[in-house]
Amino acid sequence: MIKILPLALLLLCAAAPASNGPAANPVKLHAQPGTPLDAIARRLVADDLADAKRAADKPVVMIGQAQLGAATERPALFVQLQSARECGSAGCSTVVFIWRGTGYVRVLDGISGEVSLGATRHRGMTDLITATEHYAWSGREYLDTRPAPAFDLRRRSNPQAGLTPRR
Repeated sequence: MIKILPLALLLLCAAAPASNGPAANPVKLHAQPGTPLDAIARRLVADDLADAKRAADKPVVMIGQAQLGAATERPALFVQLQSARECGSAGCSTVVFIWRGTGYVRVLDGISGEVSLGATRHRGMTDLITATEHYAWSGREYLDTRPAPAFDLRRRSNPQAGLTPRR
């Protein structure tokens, strides 16, 4: 019995999937050229696509959907443009739209990296998580929940370092 217990624990641990925090429930994005959803996404990011075209860039339009609100609501639309020009060291920028009445409305702009659904909700909407940020629904849009550091713009202790945090 004593020899079986460690083996059973080892098998149990090996069978349980490891939780990587935010990556546990990522929003999956895929190119969907020629589909009605692709046409909608392209209309929603038309200005960004026009800027890319002027720069002779042809980004791939990646699209994902996720249920953020009530099950009776349309899923949110996640749109990401992928190209060397559009993506940086933090990843590619993703824009989030939700359906309001007669059309999609932008509710989160320019989040970088993989976006995952959080385990918590605020005001009826699922939180959104990236590797470095946590966004919560305000009732109108998604806002970063991490407070910005306070700076006293009147004091500069080190001109080379820039601003000094307020104490």
